[in-house]
Amino acid sequence: MKKKSFKTKVLTLSAVITVSATTVVFAHGGAMGVIKERMDLMSAIGKNMKSVAAMVKGEVKFDPAAIESSAKSIAEHSTKVNDLFPKGSLDKPTEALPAIWEDWDRFTQLSKSLETETNKLAEVAASGDKRAVMMQFAKTGKICSTCHTDFRLKKD
Repeated sequence: MKKKSFKTKVLTLSAVITVSATTVVFAHGGAMGVIKERMDLMSAIGKNMKSVAAMVKGEVKFDPAAIESSAKSIAEHSTKVNDLFPKGSLDKPTEALPAIWEDWDRFTQLSKSLETETNKLAEVAASGDKRAVMMQFAKTGKICSTCHTDFRLKKD
């Protein structure tokens, strides 16, 4: 029963990540400057998360080396997130909410947690343990989901 529940959570999280990554691609129209930079960065993170999600869901062959590479890329990108959110950068077509700057400490902690958890995902992937990868991917995805829920404009 627990295994099914965990698998359901992973699949649901994977679906959210897939939709988020796909939506980002179409939302960049007209973005300029720091907003375009951060949308591109977030798109790259989403692309890597989508790649791992496909392996976790069994849609493509499980490839520990590819997961490790994606996780390292996400970790590297996460170190740049905070610099791409200068106070008040809310020009359209941004999806950032003012809540970012109202709760800056929490926002920056989430980006740091993303770095930490994706580095752990890279380590776990190197072991080749699929179940451990699934568990760590769920932890990593929860950070993305939390940030999107609290700091990103809701999609219709």
